[in-house]
Parts: sequence; C-alpha cells; structure tokens
Amino acid sequence: MSSPQSQPRPLKELTTWVTSECDLQCKYCFVYKLNETQPHGKMTKETADQLIQFASQNLNPNGNIWFFGAEPLCNIDIIRYIAEKCRKEGHKWTFGATTNCTLITEEIAQWMKQYNFGINCSIDGLKESHNTNRVYPNGTGSWDDAWKGLSYVRKYLNPNPQLRWTVTPSTTKGIAEGIRTLVEEHKLTTLAVDFVYEVDWAPQDLATLKTELEIFRDYYSKWMERGIPVFSMWIRDANAAVTRTDRKWLSRCGLGQGAVGVDYDGTLYPCHRFVDSREIKIGDIYHGFNPNQRSWAEKWRIAAPYCEKPQKCLDCNYKAACTGGCVAMNYDVFGDVHVNAESFCTIKQLITDVFGDLCTSLQDNPTFQKIFRKTPPHAQNINQKEQKTPVKPSQTKNPKHTKPPK
Repeated sequence: MSSPQSQPRPLKELTTWVTSECDLQCKYCFVYKLNETQPHGKMTKETADQLIQFASQNLNPNGNIWFFGAEPLCNIDIIRYIAEKCRKEGHKWTFGATTNCTLITEEIAQWMKQYNFGINCSIDGLKESHNTNRVYPNGTGSWDDAWKGLSYVRKYLNPNPQLRWTVTPSTTKGIAEGIRTLVEEHKLTTLAVDFVYEVDWAPQDLATLKTELEIFRDYYSKWMERGIPVFSMWIRDANAAVTRTDRKWLSRCGLGQGAVGVDYDGTLYPCHRFVDSREIKIGDIYHGFNPNQRSWAEKWRIAAPYCEKPQKCLDCNYKAACTGGCVAMNYDVFGDVHVNAESFCTIKQLITDVFGDLCTSLQDNPTFQKIFRKTPPHAQNINQKEQKTPVKPSQTKNPKHTKPPK
C-alpha cells in the first residue's frame, strides 16, 4: 500500500460509502444516478485497510468515521471489520451510520453498542407517510421493518435517536399530526424533517404546507411551555433568520476541509453526496488530496448563494440565515453550487413567516435556550448525515444543463 499524503489540518469526519447497494428503492433517492449509470460496488477489506491508514494520517484522533451509502448495512461485514480493526490498533475515533433501519437486527444493535455507534434513522414519519416513498423494489412499504429496527436502536443505542424525515408534495398533508404523535406518544423529539427541493411545489402544495406549519407552531409553543425539548430544523432555520445579523454562508459546509466523502473504492469527494455523481474528485485514500480539494472550497467562497430567480433575494426574510442549501444538490440541478432552487427559497421564506415571531417570543424560554443557543449534540452535522435527498429525472424542475437566469 502506498502512503497517503496528509493535509495540514486534520479532518473531523470521514463519511464513508461502504456500498452503493440498497435493499430499498425509495422513489426520491438521489443515488439513482449512480445505480443507473454504474454497476453496484462494495468496499473490500483491502480498501478498508487503506482507509484506516489514511485516517491515521488525516483524521483527528477524536474524529468520526460515519458509514453511508445507499444502505450501509448491506455491507455490514466491512463495517464490523473497520470498527474492530480500528479498536485493535488503538484508534479512538467514534463511529456512526445513516440507515433506513430495515436491516438492523437485535444482534447488530448489540454489536454496535460495543462500539458506541451513533445512528441517523431515515424514517419518513408514521406508517402511511413512510410507505408512500420508502418502498422495497416490489413496491411494498418498508415501515414495519424500519420501525422494528428503530426499536432495537432505541433499546441498545439511543432511546431518542435522530429521525431523518423527508417530505414530498404528496406527503405534506398530516405532517404536523405525525410529528405530534412521534413526540407525545413515542417520545421521539429529535426530528430532522426537511423537504424535496428539486421538484415543483404547486401553489396548492404550498398552501397545504403553510397550514401544516401553522398547526405545528401551536404544538411547538406548548412543548416549550411544558419543557419538552423538541429539536426542529424548521425552528432552527427561523430562529437563525430572526437572530442573525449577517450571512454565514462562508462556513456552511466542509467541502473537503472539515469532512470528506469517501467512495467504496477509496476516491475522495467534497462531501458524501458528491459520491453519486463521480464528478468532483478531490483525491483518493491511496495518494491523498489533489489541488481540487482547496480550489473547490475557494470556488464556493468567492460568492454568496442566490436564488434561481435572483429577484427573490432582494426582499428575502431568510437572507441573514441563508446558507445556500445543499451545495451538491445545487450542482446536481444547475451545474452551479451557488444557485438555489426557487422551491428552496420559497419554503425557507414560508418557514420564517410562520415561525419568526414565535422564535422571537421564545428567546428567554429556558427549554428553547437549551436547544438553540448552543448547538445540541443531535443537531451537529445534521446536513452531512442526511439520508438520500430526493431527486428523480422525471421530477427535476431544472435539469442540470439548464442554467439559472443571470
């Protein structure tokens, strides 16, 4: 094995694709591009050995190896191999995985407990909502299996794990009641509920969304009064919009600096989502980083992000908090990391409209302070660990070759 070239500043995380295979066929998964254009692949032990060597030179001693993929547990053997070998060699890195939970057995959860795994659970709310998009190849819903896997996560790893819930226009109605059920009946309060931004949101979809957000606002106000610490990305974003005085887009994302995506063959990318395109390569675990690692981040920092309809930026109520959304998503849709889909801008503005006053009124609430004035553990790296962000060619609002208006 060759010795990888190290970089001056140690990385905080390696988001590692151990496979491009998945047992599900979710209707919105961005990994379709990889699956439709290239054969599936799994990380081998030889690549895993080199990953560990690369990590020993480039990953902070207190850093993290986060397992990703289409569904990382489709290659559970290599996950075991990496974690066990790291411990045998004395490395103290932490481990985690983004998973659909369908393959988590009691035995796997017990093994993960030994290595203190963190788990991000991709579950789209309650059964009807979840089964709309998160299906097996034969079209049947995966909720029963996912919920069973979640029960093992809660029993052995974390009684209140983060749920990554993706909302499409077709699953918008009822999300407020779904969240209430998870919070009040199932005691799940760390909910990363976000939207598909790469598709059209018709006026009626946005009207439905506004109604659901208003219902949720009333629930959230009561939870704060009762001291129930519910984390919500919507509240996080609205709070940032009404409390920040300048834009923070410069440090929005690691982009190959604080964290990198590692493909199952050892290729390095600016983040885990860029792996699916196989285009923006910044090196590999055998030879280290190439010049793209620095130039890519510098390219992002030369200009602020803007809406595909730039006039929306002029009086945007979310401007102070705008981070430009997911850089890889922007690149997928527009071929330009700086351009946000109009739906992203519209929904962020709607969220600020609905929750801005509430966030202002809650600034002195001790429960609210605990969640949002200091970054809670469950909110760290929330974007980096998101499960497959939706986009399908037939749904894409702005194909990649279509440039936004200047």
